[in-house]
Amino acid sequence: MSSPIVELAALGAKRSRLVVGLISGTSADAIDVAVCRFVGDRPGIELVAYGEHPHDPQARRMVIEAAGLGIRALAELNILVGESFARACLATLADVGIEPGEVDYIGSHGQTVYHHSGMPGAKRATFQMGDGDVIAVATGRCVVSDFRARDIAAGGEGAPLSPIADAVMFASTPGEPRRAILNLGGIANLTILDATRGCIGGFDLGPANAPLDRLAGPLSDGRLDCDLGGAFARGGVVNQSLLDSLLAEDAFLARRPPKSTGFEMYGDAFVEQAAARHGGFDSDLMATLVEFVARSVAIGLAWCGSLDPPVGEVVAAGGGVRNGFLLERIAAAIAPVPLRVSDELGVPADAREAMAFALLADMNIRGQIAPLPAITGARAPKLLGKISFP
Repeated sequence: MSSPIVELAALGAKRSRLVVGLISGTSADAIDVAVCRFVGDRPGIELVAYGEHPHDPQARRMVIEAAGLGIRALAELNILVGESFARACLATLADVGIEPGEVDYIGSHGQTVYHHSGMPGAKRATFQMGDGDVIAVATGRCVVSDFRARDIAAGGEGAPLSPIADAVMFASTPGEPRRAILNLGGIANLTILDATRGCIGGFDLGPANAPLDRLAGPLSDGRLDCDLGGAFARGGVVNQSLLDSLLAEDAFLARRPPKSTGFEMYGDAFVEQAAARHGGFDSDLMATLVEFVARSVAIGLAWCGSLDPPVGEVVAAGGGVRNGFLLERIAAAIAPVPLRVSDELGVPADAREAMAFALLADMNIRGQIAPLPAITGARAPKLLGKISFP
């Protein structure tokens, strides 16, 4: 009987490899599944299929309440999320007629329930739910997961990781404007690209959908988990005094990169504190928080002001591109730098992060280290991810 490690190495040596990327964002509203093809050693990601599938309702409820769960509940949640990820993977494959055995391996980022956010006194630590062994056994394929841990072990922030893939997905050619890729997930992050050297930097900017999604619940009497199209915000008026205070008092915005953050800093507590200062939950608060997100993006982009050549265009991806009002306010905040949506460059905005973790899994199996020190501050590049055999 041959070694599973030898068999996996043989899969990684194939010229054409079919890899699935899995991720669920801060809002835990869906599990994103990207089926990708990689050919040879040349850069490039072919998106074969993409699907979004809901979490198990119990698992989603527990993810949102993770900070208050006991150790038994957290251990059970790790299994529940893994099971949800496996079901989402298998469902997407079935939808497009791909047998699980045709997949070479899977990359799963999992569901983040804690990230250190660089908070004073907090030890650098991160926790992504969704046991890779559960996914591997359920799908019958090898799984690479827990990508952030080794970067943290090497002294890095552990995030963001997707800039590595942005250099492949959004590569420009010499003579084109320098691109910055703006991911609008629960948290906003920025990747700075160079036409000749690939990715030259990336960092978290601050919040994106995390506070907006949490505010949508109270404004819709619990019917909505996001501000559809930005309707609430568009109907509100910015509380300028609150906005000025939030911007002036936010220590994360003032930090220089490398830096990363999460729901701990811009989730329920942030929204509740803002609501208390504003005087309640209403559309004006939503408009104010949208403006805070837009201004946070502009502040982050300003860190790149010394680049030569300067950033010539910003390309937005992630769930936040569905919020038309948010995009309008970001475009106004970063003007005159133009804002585009990643779909215009052939990368579906919703699929970008899942595609990134398919790439990171392919790098792991092929023994390619991740050049993260300029992004996360790690002491040295490392091979990211842990392998689970079926």
